[in-house]
Amino acid sequence: MRIIKEDVLIDNIKKIQKTNDIILVVKDNAYGFGICYMIHLAKQLNVNKFAVKSISEGIFVKSIYKDSSVLVLGKIKKEDIEDVKKYDLIPTINDYDDYILFKEQKLSSHLAIDTGMNRFGMKSGFLAIINDSIVKAVYTHLYDSETKNKIQFIEQLSKNYLKPFHIGGSVAYGKTKGTIRVGRMVYENALYFYGQIVNIKEIDKKETVGYDGLYQATGKKRIGVCNVGYADGLSLFYHGRVRIQDRFYSCVGKCCMDQCFILIDDQVDLWDEVEFFGKEINEDEFIKNNQMSKYEMFLRINRQNTGLYP
Repeated sequence: MRIIKEDVLIDNIKKIQKTNDIILVVKDNAYGFGICYMIHLAKQLNVNKFAVKSISEGIFVKSIYKDSSVLVLGKIKKEDIEDVKKYDLIPTINDYDDYILFKEQKLSSHLAIDTGMNRFGMKSGFLAIINDSIVKAVYTHLYDSETKNKIQFIEQLSKNYLKPFHIGGSVAYGKTKGTIRVGRMVYENALYFYGQIVNIKEIDKKETVGYDGLYQATGKKRIGVCNVGYADGLSLFYHGRVRIQDRFYSCVGKCCMDQCFILIDDQVDLWDEVEFFGKEINEDEFIKNNQMSKYEMFLRINRQNTGLYP
């Protein structure tokens, strides 16, 4: 079970708004938090600029919030141009071919500058088109901790050519007064993750637990079977700690698709709640023990756990 802490989401957005205008990144169903939910929440907080990865996501945002500004970060096919016009989406110029296509169609666009990630955006040739009237803004994405020169470059480019700019990546926060595209910083610490003890097994010395028998008891042990597995967001070999009734216990063995195994004592009962991260265990500890990034954690947990408990 996941619990979305709406108060944390609101606090995170308000914190950024104190110093920066926001383009809220809601790609991949708002990192799994729910694109519809996040758009309505953002609207309450006067956030009306969004970034998505595809035309279909952009259309969905517009269906919820007609007066919003929606930037499509990814490449756009020629056959999708009519939808771009119909729904008043903002396409990204990622290369010279994009520029030619959008110029022919008279589409107001944002120009992406590749500052080293080699994912999207132009690495050269952008000075030849930046003055064009279809270019309404320039932007880049920060992909590592070396941000100072990249930010200064975009800010100077914006100043020289009198074009608004925005910078993607939560690491930009606190390093520019300009508009920032944020995802992770908005969503972090707003998710709690829980399971439940659904069975208890008493095992003897040398008995094993789970697939491949990777855990072998050194004596009489008590094992709690929890209804969270790798389909729900755990790594196959998650051995981090969990909290049950204000006591901490360790996961052992190899996770199943829908269950994991916890070494417990006689204080734990059937149907007890199991905290993987939440009130006492923070998400950074979980991420470290689970050997995944925060983005992976959001998407994997949210993909399977569709209940919403603000």
